[in-house]
Amino acid sequence: MSTAIHQIVNANVYMNGNSLLGKAKEFKLPDIEFEFIEHKGLGLHGTIKLPAGLNAMEGEVIWDSFYPEVRVNAYNPYKNVQLMARSNVQVFDSRGLAAEESLVTTMNVAFNKTTGGSLKNKEATEHSDSFQIYSIKQTLAGKEVLFVDVLANIYRVNGQDVLQKYRTNIGQ
Repeated sequence: MSTAIHQIVNANVYMNGNSLLGKAKEFKLPDIEFEFIEHKGLGLHGTIKLPAGLNAMEGEVIWDSFYPEVRVNAYNPYKNVQLMARSNVQVFDSRGLAAEESLVTTMNVAFNKTTGGSLKNKEATEHSDSFQIYSIKQTLAGKEVLFVDVLANIYRVNGQDVLQKYRTNIGQ
């Protein structure tokens, strides 16, 4: 069996379901980072760290100009916005391009930092915005890979509900 290499070289950004084709210069998805707490117990020869929850998720988008339809959403941190990145995953093997699959990442976000841009003679402005992520869903070829909803205590990986027992135990 041949090795398969996956490659993503482009994407499109959507805000509240509206395409922003060609307007985003860069889109940074969040790092999924877990908080670990240290445990030292009598009789243990060493110290271990155990997972205690998910750290806050943050992303960033750099726009290639000032777009009013983006600004009106980014300037209000009290109203969440749906951001979606749709990309094409190319799968290569020994025969060449073997498959193409859609990777869709949908997030419920609140913008927490917006930049006014830098005005220079004969240079295009860039506007970098950071956002806090409250939920994220990622699907590859229509199959759910990751779903996190922090406020609902939902964390699914490959369709498996990792926090199901936790929610039951806390009466949720």
